Amino acid sequence: MEFRQIRYALAVAKERSFTKAAARLNISQSAVSEQVKLLEGSISFSLFRRTGRGIEPTERGRMFLYEAERVLSDLMNLSDVARRLSGAGVETLVMGIGSGLAPVLLPHILPEGGLPANLNLEIKTAPTRVIFDDLHDERLDIGIAAKVDADRVPSGLTSVALFDLEMVLIMPPSHALAGKSGAVDVGLLGQEPIIMNELSIGYGQIVGQMFNDLGIRPRIRAIADNVETIKVMVQAGMGIAIIPSGSADLEVRSGLLALRPLLPVRPITICAYRSRSGLPRRKETLVDKFVDSARRNEA
Repeated sequence: MEFRQIRYALAVAKERSFTKAAARLNISQSAVSEQVKLLEGSISFSLFRRTGRGIEPTERGRMFLYEAERVLSDLMNLSDVARRLSGAGVETLVMGIGSGLAPVLLPHILPEGGLPANLNLEIKTAPTRVIFDDLHDERLDIGIAAKVDADRVPSGLTSVALFDLEMVLIMPPSHALAGKSGAVDVGLLGQEPIIMNELSIGYGQIVGQMFNDLGIRPRIRAIADNVETIKVMVQAGMGIAIIPSGSADLEVRSGLLALRPLLPVRPITICAYRSRSGLPRRKETLVDKFVDSARRNEA
């Protein structure tokens, strides 16, 4: 079993295609197929099966690749440790960012001159619940997400407020509301098909409360676990959506979506979450710098 065989198999699993995996790895498809076949021979079971939707992991393949990805991550972290011990001084900081927040957050926290040479920043975009789970399991050093009720935050986490955003309405440019001026009353959206985010936490809970405050039950057309998917579904005409301001600026400028402010105005607070158990001193200092930068730039 070789390191590259595992890496190739993980690429196939992520791309659901040998062809796309080869393009991602910048090697030939035959090389990917050959190495995956050698890996399957060494473990004595098939990793993938062909379906009408493409390539999918087998049940045993799914379990094996899950563990393989974890081990691969551990090996990469071990490499960082070795570089630090050898005097290279490279630090890896793993940051979780709530879906849709990257366009708003990253300009606030990334220095104009780029990251320090001794810092590797790894960013994972995920729903709020996943960020909390990863912080609890120490797979993240810091998580940035919308503020949620205290009883929904795991007891081992602390938070600090960074900045506020308003929730805004997005819709296809052809939608009747797109051509009107001014803010849209949330009370007028009760019969509109709406694309929602995770309902019990994060944006979905906030949007649900906006309707509940008016005694309205939203007409939920679909639920997606990330803002990128929500934007694509809205572009396809499946419905409207309410997301944080700044999350769809690129699509609005490109004419793919229309955006309108809402009444009543509903601000949300974006918070930095971290484990109460703390981090090594160097990482703690890096996290503090990112938090201070986000708060300072917003001010």
